[in-house]
Amino acid sequence: MACALAALSGTAFAAPSSSTVSGSAQAVILTPLQIAPIDPLSFGQLTRPTAAGTVVMSPSGTITTTGGVLTSTAIAQTVPRGPGTFAVVGEAGRAFSIDLPTVAILRQGSRNMRLSAFRSNWTPGAVFSLTRTFALSVGATLNVGTNQTTGTYTGTYAVTVTYQ
Repeated sequence: MACALAALSGTAFAAPSSSTVSGSAQAVILTPLQIAPIDPLSFGQLTRPTAAGTVVMSPSGTITTTGGVLTSTAIAQTVPRGPGTFAVVGEAGRAFSIDLPTVAILRQGSRNMRLSAFRSNWTPGAVFSLTRTFALSVGATLNVGTNQTTGTYTGTYAVTVTYQ
């Protein structure tokens, strides 16, 4: 035995020069997000104020006013009013976020009014239901100037939905 060990002691053992292992890979294809407008954000008809003010439309459709703007509930409405509504479709059980603008402009010729303080019925951590849909409602604050020029003011605003 001692002879065998003596014979091995002069033999060099080399470590392997390479090693290979297989890794795994995967990809998951999600249902593309879709968002479609249903109803426009509409503040209805207002009487021209003699002092600046605001009209606040909540995501639930509640209207409040400040400053010189009188509540539009006293005016017979021939134009529907309410929050902007959208149908959002995505992967069931998947979390998503909604991004709203900071400001948008409504125009009537060379005149304008600013929309600000956008808000929605989306809450952080929301996930798509088993039906894969979310009914989004959007409200904002309309800033009306003193003696705002009469007419119909229109504009657009961007809503972005993103998977989390």
